[in-house]
Amino acid sequence: MAGNKRCMLIFVVLGLLGLFFFPDTGYAATNWMKYFRKDTLLNTYMRAYAVQGDRLWVGTWGDGIVVYDGAGTKNYNSKSTRSTPELNDGLLSDCVTTLTVDERAGRVWIGTNEGLASCNLECGDWKRYTSKDGLPNDVIRDVAVDAKGVVWVGTPSGVASFDGESWKKHDSTSGLHEDSIHSMTVTGDTVWVATVGGSVCRFRDGEWKVFMHN
Repeated sequence: MAGNKRCMLIFVVLGLLGLFFFPDTGYAATNWMKYFRKDTLLNTYMRAYAVQGDRLWVGTWGDGIVVYDGAGTKNYNSKSTRSTPELNDGLLSDCVTTLTVDERAGRVWIGTNEGLASCNLECGDWKRYTSKDGLPNDVIRDVAVDAKGVVWVGTPSGVASFDGESWKKHDSTSGLHEDSIHSMTVTGDTVWVATVGGSVCRFRDGEWKVFMHN
């Protein structure tokens, strides 16, 4: 959106309420804008979001992805993102669980309940990854990118890291406290993983360390 109408996301309600944000002209009660199903957000049960410049990527549970660029919205789903039935591209499912944007590589990574997908932000080409490609599980619970560009994926069966060429699995046999991952985040080259059982695991300098609540 050009000029002083350029928008900045500051607050997102994920769930059944919809999307709320206000412009970067400053806070005022009247500045809040709302987007619901009737505003083409489709399924308003939103599970994830990511900000990429002036674009807001919103992952829904059942309608794929909605991208808001300040001028309007566009929907990407498992049908619209697939070139041909023969090609292994596009979203694997319209039930999105997590999103993250890798600005340096120019890709957005989308986790679903049936696998992982990525989209090139410049040319719009899509790639998909499943357990057949090296993921521990097709249910993706979280995804993050570290300072070196390595993609980290959390699943119910452990963590996988992708260096752009191949996948490496991390589980309880390689240092994780347990395999079922709840969420994860990255700070620099350090990966933090929260497990369903309540432990926190840190990956740094090639090694895992487990932190437990006493």
